[in-house]
Amino acid sequence: MNNSNVITRQLKELGFNDNEANVYVALTRLGEANATNIAKKADLPRTTVISILQKLEKEKYISIQKYKGKSIFWIESPQMLKNAFLNRAKLADELNDLLTDMYHSEIDFPYAKIYDSKVSIKAFIEKTILDLGKKSEIYTIENPNAGNYSKIVSEEFFYHMLNLKKEKGIITRSLVVTDSFKNIHPKKIAEQSIIIREMPKSIEFKASFWIIGDILVLFSGKYQFIVAVKHRLITQSMKSIFDFLWNVSKEN
Repeated sequence: MNNSNVITRQLKELGFNDNEANVYVALTRLGEANATNIAKKADLPRTTVISILQKLEKEKYISIQKYKGKSIFWIESPQMLKNAFLNRAKLADELNDLLTDMYHSEIDFPYAKIYDSKVSIKAFIEKTILDLGKKSEIYTIENPNAGNYSKIVSEEFFYHMLNLKKEKGIITRSLVVTDSFKNIHPKKIAEQSIIIREMPKSIEFKASFWIIGDILVLFSGKYQFIVAVKHRLITQSMKSIFDFLWNVSKEN
């Protein structure tokens, strides 16, 4: 199999056109050369090659050196080609996150996202609290015995989160499973504006359930993931279940 043909085809799949791929391959073979020699190797007009070389230099695939008033073109390591597309992939990931937050943000349309690493979970929690308005309310169902938070975030981050809530005057209404209130550290209660009620014995809950603004969140520390669903009607429906449980639960 002709390696040049394979390389040219794959370069085209990465976004190079025919002429750009031919020039890149030609200079790769030569290592360094002036535009005239590159044009001969690529079998293209010199003016076309110069235009392509300038484009490739701008994209950091090649470099230009001046020698006795003439331009000599050097091919960069093939690793530069890989790095360029890795950087594009990284930018695409960042753009995806930004656009996801905007996606259908002004209409009542279902949106769901999974966060399955400690870094992404902490970033989600912090951003969600920062986006809340002052004196907002958060509704949660928790099992303090499960240690969901301690398996994901450090004590420092936990209190950082509480400080953010305190600065914004955010109130938390939290339902916990029976006989678990005693396991909550008093400092964690004192450091925030929170009202806690214990649910009836018949209700088992090992994960965490949050309603934050128009976002419904299911959170597990055991498997380290968050599922966030943003939809007004779904959140309102789940809030009705929370309100029912709140009314049949015991205040501490």
